Amino acid sequence: MTRNAVESADQGAAAMEHVTCNLCGSNDSDVVRRQGVFNIVKCRSCGLTYVNPRLSPLALAKEYDEEYYFGGSYDDYIGEARGFEETFEKRLEKIERVVKPGKILDIGCAFGFFLSVARRRGWDAFGVDLSVSASRYAREELGLQVRHGTLGQANFGHGYFDAAIMNDVFEHLSDPLAELVQVHRVLKTGGYLFIVTQDINSLVVRALGSRWAQYKPREHLYYFTRATLRAMLEKSGFAVLRIQSEGLVCTVKFLVGKLHNLNATLGRLAGYSAHKLGVQNVLVPLRPGYEIMAYARKE
Repeated sequence: MTRNAVESADQGAAAMEHVTCNLCGSNDSDVVRRQGVFNIVKCRSCGLTYVNPRLSPLALAKEYDEEYYFGGSYDDYIGEARGFEETFEKRLEKIERVVKPGKILDIGCAFGFFLSVARRRGWDAFGVDLSVSASRYAREELGLQVRHGTLGQANFGHGYFDAAIMNDVFEHLSDPLAELVQVHRVLKTGGYLFIVTQDINSLVVRALGSRWAQYKPREHLYYFTRATLRAMLEKSGFAVLRIQSEGLVCTVKFLVGKLHNLNATLGRLAGYSAHKLGVQNVLVPLRPGYEIMAYARKE
């Protein structure tokens, strides 16, 4: 092996880390799926599914650069703004049946589309995100109250918020249990937390198997069931009110991209048909069958 090859291997090893179960601390797990250098494992003690080994926090933070939103995990994140905003309108309607508008925190707010909708609905909306480019866009283009970094780095005061939300963010966190402790700290007593994530135990995921597009171990570090999500929330001091199926609204173009991930031929055919019919930007309500939303309250 050449010197450069050795250095490259050393850098690759440095970018990876081994971890114990974030829910119960056990180091006893079974490998349930292998993807390249990543193992997706299931804890024998509590059943939490997670990636081990995985990217280190430093390497993971570099994943969320501008390319992530434009050609990485998303073809064009800003181009899907209408779908995101319609999704968040419907989500906030549900939230407001539980808690009236006040101070709300969006953890992992990306470009701030949830915050923009919340502000229009009368919320005093704040956000925090690891991406430099996304948080800058939210502040400078949308005029939102968004801080760059982690929740711990944002230095919000104790009991500052009436509500907090994580929209498809919880599975990305290196230490979700520690994050919940931070969320618990910044919420008022009686404040609410809403988490939207995937249910790995859903019928859809089990039916799709390896074709499920959300098996992305570079960024999706945890794969929850309703039971493990409930256990983690309760361990960090939250009372879980309910966990239910959750939907979204997206463009036909977005759907075509997801279909392409499942079957390239069908994806190309669907994309051609959508283009010919001029319906790429038509909004479609979707219930994918694996998304869930947890409603929890700080006790």
